[in-house]
Amino acid sequence: MKKSFLIKNGFKNYSLKPIKSDASFRKFFRIKQKHKEFIFFSSPKLKENNTGYIKISKLFFKIGLSVPKIIDYDKKKGLFLIEDFGNNTYSKYLRNGFSEYKLYDLAVENLMYLQKKSCFFLKKNPKYTNEKFIDEIKLFLLWYWPAIFKKKPKILIINSFLKIWKELLKPVLRGKKVIVHRDFHIDNLFFLKDRIGIQKCGLIDFQDAVVGPRAYDLVSLLEDARRDVNKRIYNQIYTKFENTLNKNDKKRFKKEYQILAANRHIKVIGIFTRLFMRDRKKKYLKHIPRLWRLLEKNLESINLLSLKLWFDEYFPKKYRIKPKF
Repeated sequence: MKKSFLIKNGFKNYSLKPIKSDASFRKFFRIKQKHKEFIFFSSPKLKENNTGYIKISKLFFKIGLSVPKIIDYDKKKGLFLIEDFGNNTYSKYLRNGFSEYKLYDLAVENLMYLQKKSCFFLKKNPKYTNEKFIDEIKLFLLWYWPAIFKKKPKILIINSFLKIWKELLKPVLRGKKVIVHRDFHIDNLFFLKDRIGIQKCGLIDFQDAVVGPRAYDLVSLLEDARRDVNKRIYNQIYTKFENTLNKNDKKRFKKEYQILAANRHIKVIGIFTRLFMRDRKKKYLKHIPRLWRLLEKNLESINLLSLKLWFDEYFPKKYRIKPKF
C-alpha cells in the first residue's frame, strides 16, 4: 500500500527515515530521493481528521500562510506526501539562542493575520460549541482525577464542575468568532528564514481548526504547556494583540482569555494523563506541574472565583501533582 503510493509519485530508489511522532496516531517519515526531500505520513482515517487536514491546508494556502504543500494524498488509505519544512522548528531555533521575541512576534503577526481573514472560514467550518468545550474538560475528570485519587469522582462533584463551566462559557460563546487553529504553540511552528513577511512562519497540525473565540490561539501560544515563556515577552506579545482591540473590547477579551486559559490547561492535564495511561507515552507527564502553575495563575482572577473555590474544595494543592504510577 505504502510502496505503490510512493511509486505512483515517482519514488523508486528512495530512503525513508522515521520522524519523532507527536501526540497523535500519525506516523511521519522523511523520504529522500537524490537531492529532493519530502514528508510522507500515514494517518489512520478512523482516528485522524484527514478531511480537515486537506480542507484547512487549502484554505490557509489560499490566504497566503505558509503550510506544507500537499504533493499527493490517498484519503481512503490515509497516505500523504507533503512539502518538507526541514528541521527548522521554533523549538530548535530557541534552543540555539535565536531571539525569542522575534519568533513570538512573527507568530502573533500570523495569528492576527489569520483572524483578519476569518471571513473565508466562518460559514463552512465546524464551530467550537459549548458541548465541545465541556467534552474537553471532562478529560480531566475522566483521566487525571482517577490517576490521583485512584477512583472515579462522584456524580455530585462532576455535576458541580460542569455547572460552573456552563456559566463561565456563556460570555465566551457570545464573543466575536474567528478561525481557531486549536494547537497554536511552538511545536507546531517553523521558522522559514528564506521566506518573506508572515510567510517566514510555517504552520502545521491545523487539521482540527474550528470557528471559535479569538483568545484561544493566543492562550495556546503564550501559556504553552511544554515551555515557560519569558514574562517580558509574554507581556509584549499580549499587549501587541490587545492593542488591536478597542477600549471596551479589551476588558471583555481579558476575561475571555482567562476563562479559555483555565479551560485549556484543565483539558491538557487530562490529555497528557491519557497519553500515558492509554498510549504509554510517558514524556508528557513532566509538563503537568507547569500546567498547574499556569492554571493557578489564572484562578487568581475574580472572573474565575467559582472555579477556584471548586478546586480549593475538591482538589487541594497537595494533590496538584504529576501522577504516580
